[in-house]
Amino acid sequence: MQLKVINSFLAKTVLDDDVIGLTPLKAGQYPIKAIEDEQYEVVKSKARICYLTSHELEQVIKSRDAVIINV
Repeated sequence: MQLKVINSFLAKTVLDDDVIGLTPLKAGQYPIKAIEDEQYEVVKSKARICYLTSHELEQVIKSRDAVIINV
């Protein structure tokens, strides 16, 4: 699956020392996959992985900031 971001928004990411932070997901397409506990993993780049809860993903889709594309 791909997450097509239409309008940029913030997603959670793990920074140095396992600190949770935020990173912008800018317009573009990113691989997305379901992981445990109603979480989704979005690969922003080789060095950065972002996480969205199912609720957060639902909200960005409802707001039309992103869509899911099945490939």
